[in-house]
Amino acid sequence: MNAGQLKKLLTAFLKNRLNKTDRNLLQNWYNSFGESEKGVPGINNPIEENLLKQDILNRIQVQLNQSDQPIYKLTWLRNIAASIVLVTAVGFASWFFVFKSKNIEKAETGFQIIATTSGQLKKVILPDNSIVHLNANSRIRIPHHFSRKDRQFYLEEGEAFFQIAKDKTKPFIIHSQQLVVKVLGTSFNIRSYKQLADIKVAVTTGKVSVSEQGKVYGVLIPGQQITYHKAKKVIQLTKVTPADNDAWVNGKVYLEKAGFEELALAMHNIYGVTLKSEIAGNRSYQYNLTIRSDRSLEETMKLICAIHGHNFKKRGYEILIQ
Repeated sequence: MNAGQLKKLLTAFLKNRLNKTDRNLLQNWYNSFGESEKGVPGINNPIEENLLKQDILNRIQVQLNQSDQPIYKLTWLRNIAASIVLVTAVGFASWFFVFKSKNIEKAETGFQIIATTSGQLKKVILPDNSIVHLNANSRIRIPHHFSRKDRQFYLEEGEAFFQIAKDKTKPFIIHSQQLVVKVLGTSFNIRSYKQLADIKVAVTTGKVSVSEQGKVYGVLIPGQQITYHKAKKVIQLTKVTPADNDAWVNGKVYLEKAGFEELALAMHNIYGVTLKSEIAGNRSYQYNLTIRSDRSLEETMKLICAIHGHNFKKRGYEILIQ
């Protein structure tokens, strides 16, 4: 397909005027990435290239009404929809530039930063083919290329579910606030939001070592979770259901004996609202419920208030429990 044909297809795509034949043609064009071309023009980094390919696929899937869940939420797609318009005006180079500037922040030499906002999830494929699912309001720092002896990775804020490609000669090492998590090839979840009082590491498959400044707290196996209390620098080992570790990737947050801060964080991540309370002693309350992204904000708030018999009032992006 030449540039003129592709421009015509994308113009029709943006106006939602593609017929079935042209939609399939556009889908096939996406699938051809990496087969007839050596990478994506204008992008030399494999992480950036994979992010772009995923973004293109999401846009096509939304119009095709495919059953596969888009990698990024529709709220985020709306925020950056204007960027694709540049394709029809000034060609692919501009789209690549806008895409990169909205998804990847250049950091110090040899690193790049990828971040999310409220209601936004990202799937990142690393140079070693490991996969990282990034939760809302999270931030990671990744080297452009891993070293010969190990694979260093930084979860600077938030939550991520990791599916690490096996390499017995190069351990995968994640730095997240005070903790260091070391693996060879496994899948696990790290929740490390700075506004919360703890950091949680839960294992789905394989084994995971958790340490702080050289002190190893334990080697976790599937179904185990370490909760590190930041203020007291103590840990708690508990059992979890491995299949639930990445539930948030599919829009579900399971809260069990959760405090108000954890509840407020979940609401901010999914709905982009700030949850506050006028109830005296609310810090001692515990919440047991499932928050789902496919449930409306009002429905979720009714469930939350029913737990302790309260009401709520909405003011813009702020919700007050009374």
